[in-house]
Amino acid sequence: MKYDIDADGVSHYILGELSYNDFDKSRRIGMWQLAKLIQGARHQRFRSVTMNLKGLGITSFVRSQFLQIYPAFYTSKLTQNRALDITSRLSHLGRTSCCLDTDMYDLSTKTLLASGSVQDVFVSRQTRRPFPVASIAWQQTKVITPRDQRPISGPDFPARPTGTLCFTQTRTVMSSDTDANDHLNEAMFIRFCFDCASSAALDGHLPSFRKDVIYADAKTVWFLYIREARVGEELTLYCWEDRNLSRTLWVEMCQESQVIGQCQIQFYEDGLTRSTSEPDGGLTLAKL
Repeated sequence: MKYDIDADGVSHYILGELSYNDFDKSRRIGMWQLAKLIQGARHQRFRSVTMNLKGLGITSFVRSQFLQIYPAFYTSKLTQNRALDITSRLSHLGRTSCCLDTDMYDLSTKTLLASGSVQDVFVSRQTRRPFPVASIAWQQTKVITPRDQRPISGPDFPARPTGTLCFTQTRTVMSSDTDANDHLNEAMFIRFCFDCASSAALDGHLPSFRKDVIYADAKTVWFLYIREARVGEELTLYCWEDRNLSRTLWVEMCQESQVIGQCQIQFYEDGLTRSTSEPDGGLTLAKL
């Protein structure tokens, strides 16, 4: 791994090769693993800032995350010996939050594979309430404002349907699912949602997905992190297919009666490459 930041404020997190564990049974990088790769670039970018904030009694939590996956992510047939360049830039710095935008490129071809935006919220370690960002922690940081608004506004999350239209699954948070704060890691949130969606499809609850959704080509993933989840807590996940937006799934995660996370997953109309994706029926593209 190599890391560098240029004069324009864009950092480059270069992975010389991928790990066998980066790939799932479809022989592709899963969405939760993509989130982990981006997380690695984010942690590298914020290392010095995190140390400054820690000394001031401040910590940060991910509030929301958006992933945009491009066709090349599926058609370029990534393998273990392919190098990646994950660039990142601070796109928003508010009073108690910031946004980091990332782009993932195939290093050899410079092809854009995926993009993302993560919103972090800063809180007091003592009160767990939002805390104004100390300027000293950001004195060496340059903000690159994008054309569209940050944080990215998520979709209006619909009411959960009743009856057989909604698939339900329970899952217990394990120690290996948590981060250094002993909370369910944000990438594991996404993994839980995709696991639930896969089970829903295989159980016949998703009309447009007759097989495991791991073989479908995800186009966008949006996640809102509402509350923390800790080791040993039992979570209930609900998954359903949107009746109006084509190839769009919703997943809601609850701990007892409290909603702790909400996710929208949109898929491309059909498998972009038959060599890695199983046929799954095609519908019109959905839009956020």
